[in-house]
Amino acid sequence: MEKRVTLRDIARITGVHFTTVGLALRHDARVESGTAAKVQAAARALGYTHNAMLSALSAYRRNDQHRFAGTLAYVLSYKPESYKGNLAESTLRNSVNTYAQSQGFKLETFQITHPGMTGLQVSRILQARGIQGVVLAPRLPTPGPISDLEWEHFSTVAVGYSITNVAAHRVCIHHAHNMRLCLRKLRERGYRRIGLVVQQDFSERSLGIMLGAYLAEQYSQPASIHVTPLIPQAVTKVALGRWLRAQRIDCVILPGYQLEIYEWIKRLGYHVPQDLGLCLISRFGKSEDIAGIDEQNDLLGVAAGKSVVSLLQHNERGLPEYPLYTMVEGRWVDGPTVRPPLAHAPEIPVALG
Repeated sequence: MEKRVTLRDIARITGVHFTTVGLALRHDARVESGTAAKVQAAARALGYTHNAMLSALSAYRRNDQHRFAGTLAYVLSYKPESYKGNLAESTLRNSVNTYAQSQGFKLETFQITHPGMTGLQVSRILQARGIQGVVLAPRLPTPGPISDLEWEHFSTVAVGYSITNVAAHRVCIHHAHNMRLCLRKLRERGYRRIGLVVQQDFSERSLGIMLGAYLAEQYSQPASIHVTPLIPQAVTKVALGRWLRAQRIDCVILPGYQLEIYEWIKRLGYHVPQDLGLCLISRFGKSEDIAGIDEQNDLLGVAAGKSVVSLLQHNERGLPEYPLYTMVEGRWVDGPTVRPPLAHAPEIPVALG
């Protein structure tokens, strides 16, 4: 029997994703005209024929997704009203909700730390409501344990590392990738003595991965440009100024939630970016004019939603023996607080784990 030509066959020939092939063959306006023409020519050459039955089944499945599939629990370990202005938190929750709705699920919020509430009570409420999918939001303001639910009844996904006592599948920011990306972008701009300021609790939220990636990159550089990071319990203006001078910093990486440090740098007499470059390893909130890493909390929320829906669909309940981790990469966002890239940057090795 002659093998039927598929979208994936055309994708291999043209070098584009098979979903792009499908769009191009439907003359979708989102596909560039040159790409569409290449795909359509390859389809004709391969003898591709449209399969009406498969198209009808696909359409049925798309429509079927809009049926109500159930309710997912978004479990908080903090008072939501305390974080109304936290853009990262609201973006994450809204993205989980949007993805859940796209798959026919409703998302409801439960505060496990509500006065008088226990893990057992939350479990009973969820079971009484027929809720089997649970997303554990990051623990705020500091890492630590939460009350145990009756995990055997639920498909559970945790966001981030900050809940320390639950061995659940996790969806996490790819801190190592983000730090290496940030350092590479800064070195492309001619910065050599790049310093990191990170409070201990912020570092602990990533299990030290962010700091570890920074130190690993330092040891891929010549010893003459090694910098000791500033890792205090709390940053002070005096300690910051002493560190900037002693380490001869030409660019500083800051966490995303302490923008007052930016003001201290200016009061210490540094002009940004002429004297000192500045960027954020976690851009959110009031940081539009500061270069750095967008951790893409919207994609983190989508990944969390996909993970818990997949567990439900495969009827996987309880905590796994070996949890799986899904990493979401951030992206570099340029800004006026760093210099533009050099036309010919000096050849200094940069490890890209």
